[in-house]
Amino acid sequence: MPDAFNVLAVSGSLRQASVNSNFLHALARLKPDNINLHFQTGLGSLPLFNPDNETIPVAEVTDWRSNLQAADWVIIASPEYAHGVTGVIKNALDWSVSSGEFTDKPVSIPNLSPRAGIAHAQLIEIITVMGAHYSEECSPVATLTEPLIIPGLSAAELCDQPEIHSRLRRLWEIILLTLTNRHHGVPRRFNH
Repeated sequence: MPDAFNVLAVSGSLRQASVNSNFLHALARLKPDNINLHFQTGLGSLPLFNPDNETIPVAEVTDWRSNLQAADWVIIASPEYAHGVTGVIKNALDWSVSSGEFTDKPVSIPNLSPRAGIAHAQLIEIITVMGAHYSEECSPVATLTEPLIIPGLSAAELCDQPEIHSRLRRLWEIILLTLTNRHHGVPRRFNH
């Protein structure tokens, strides 16, 4: 069994005050010692996907694909815009359809908004079609009585909320157990 697992955190929002990014940062504060968590940056710099340009080396595309390949697990936290998946996350996913980095990759897609479900279902469909293993048990869905985030609170403040702290710790426990059971034996490295 590897000493540590690589987890790639992907936010589907480019907003500086993104609750999805904030959730991922709170999750990072509570990660187990044997988890290497890497935040995917640069998705806003990816060119618009064009199949004609798929084999042309572009640094941002290479970085995205390499980080996906190195990940033992991917967590995608993405908002819903106009009842759909955000353009930034759809564009990023399009760049990895034929290159295959999502094939057999376990993926968590937490749904942070109790009022949004259409984009969440779309995102599950997209990554499933791409060959990823969507992990429902590792993809918590927020409710009004059991939130995963509180808008306006920093990542540190979220971790100070006992109920949210407990939910995030539990999520890591389930992810780690699932990863251990999958037993990826080949160490991988993220691009920096």
